[in-house]
Amino acid sequence: MKKRKLKGFVLPTVYVLVIGILFISISFLGSALQNQINYEDDLSVSALEDEEVTPVIKNEEEVTTDQIVKPFTSSSVSVSKSYYSKDDDEATQQNSLVYYEKTYLQNSGILYSATEAFDIVSAYNGTVSNIREDEMLGTVIEITHNPNLKTVYYSLSEVSVAKDDVVTSGQIIGKSGDNILEDTNENCLLFEVYYNGNTIDPEEFYTMNIKDLQ
Repeated sequence: MKKRKLKGFVLPTVYVLVIGILFISISFLGSALQNQINYEDDLSVSALEDEEVTPVIKNEEEVTTDQIVKPFTSSSVSVSKSYYSKDDDEATQQNSLVYYEKTYLQNSGILYSATEAFDIVSAYNGTVSNIREDEMLGTVIEITHNPNLKTVYYSLSEVSVAKDDVVTSGQIIGKSGDNILEDTNENCLLFEVYYNGNTIDPEEFYTMNIKDLQ
């Protein structure tokens, strides 16, 4: 039997076809990879652009006036007489008594004093409901914060507000003065807080949520 021989043009044609198929496959794979890379790049840029457009900024220095503050700003002010509480121990209670005309009185607020005059500020937003003179305690300012909450500031030497003025937390309302309950300093402030007609310890008042005092 005679062996058949492939014609001379067959093998080159096969080689060309194989090379063509490989070239097309490589081109297709390269195009697919390029598209995937471009897609991922677009995602990264888009995410970065979103972060630049909507940054999260926290301003920690923002100050609000809608908060309870102590009725003074000077760091030299100290407590001369604390608030009298029936729940305190005997030693604390004795330190909270005020002696006047041979009688010991329970301190219904906190008596602050300093060696120099200091500004007195409103402890919270409210309306000046009364300004009057007290024989024992000097000039008095009353501020009503809501129908159930009132603060009273005694022994002012100067008054910076008038009756019916609306004041904000930390606003200066006057300056410290003297009273006959404190013999050692001429710069005093007796501060009282009334809630539902009863006094509460100012030190507790400073840490309270105003919403709980409506």
